[in-house]
Amino acid sequence: MTRLPLFCAGGCFLSLGLLIPAVPVHVTGVLGQGPASVGACLAVTAVCAVLARPLAGRLADRRSRRFAAAGGAALLALTSGAVPWTGSMPSFLACRAVAGVGEALMYVGLAAAASDHDRPGPALNGFSVAVNAGLLAGAPMAAAVAALAGPPAVWAASAAVAAVAFAACLFLPGARAARDGAARDGAARDGAAASGERRRAGTGVHMAGLVPGLAYWASVWGYTAFSAFLPLHLAALGGGSGPHFLVYGCVLLAVRVGGHRALARIPARRTATAALLLTAAGLVMFVAWPTVEGALCATAVLAAGQALGLPAFLTMAVAGVPAGQRGSAVATTTAFFDLGFLSAALALGAVAQHHGLAQGFAVAACVAGLAPLLLSLHPEASRRRTS
Repeated sequence: MTRLPLFCAGGCFLSLGLLIPAVPVHVTGVLGQGPASVGACLAVTAVCAVLARPLAGRLADRRSRRFAAAGGAALLALTSGAVPWTGSMPSFLACRAVAGVGEALMYVGLAAAASDHDRPGPALNGFSVAVNAGLLAGAPMAAAVAALAGPPAVWAASAAVAAVAFAACLFLPGARAARDGAARDGAARDGAAASGERRRAGTGVHMAGLVPGLAYWASVWGYTAFSAFLPLHLAALGGGSGPHFLVYGCVLLAVRVGGHRALARIPARRTATAALLLTAAGLVMFVAWPTVEGALCATAVLAAGQALGLPAFLTMAVAGVPAGQRGSAVATTTAFFDLGFLSAALALGAVAQHHGLAQGFAVAACVAGLAPLLLSLHPEASRRRTS
């Protein structure tokens, strides 16, 4: 059962990864829209995912991990399968909005299921490996499917993979298991303290997820600067970005897979601090070493920071939180990914437009480099280990 959330996550995020190249192709090709409409589609999905996060956390905690994850996977399958029949921009935007809700439900349900492990740190690290493996495999698979059967087949493949993940999600723990876990947690706590925790979680924003979420927000600024500016940065240097993205994916997976045993013995707050500082260092290297080779080294450093970040942030969020509230804590933390992506895309885009790419990298480095100061507001995490 401990590996089932990882399998489900890999399938769901492979479904999402297949759509990374499919969305812009559909918008600019089939629908005949411009690049601005591609950005609008991405923004709609992200906004709906943020708005659905509190609901996802409550469903995962009060109904079951199965209910949230399976519901999200079903929405992903339905929206991808419906796209070939959408002939207008409004109908496509509606599909992408519902897909954002599905992504939120699926992500929170599966992350909460992984956090129910006796050792949540390693389990969440494995969950993050499954997430990134699915996303990284999606784009090349989409290219292969499109070459063999045409672009519409990519949407069908995405729907089919999500449908398989939905079937697997049905075997996750149900409502009875969730209630039993919540009852055990309640019996082990002081009544007044447990009541206070429930009140905080009931708002949809769990206090335990705020500080790790803000740190995640800062880390996402680094990732956004890298993913948005790297192709432009390398084009100005006379190189291509393909090898750099390959290095990014390989380093990220190598750190998470190869280093999980060592990282399990390190307090989550220290790992989170290292993640933010490595992200900042990689961004500074893009500015200080403006060559194709320097960008390759900078990419490896930044990838190591990104690899360490998410498992540590999630481990901090669920440390000491009852099983019946971990869905809300995970939902609060992960909501900051979408908030970080949107805010960074707008702010860094404006900085790069008026002051150049180097200043965009520098601003993102400052955000990531200063974020460890936030982690001092989370003293409990510094005393707990990821195991």
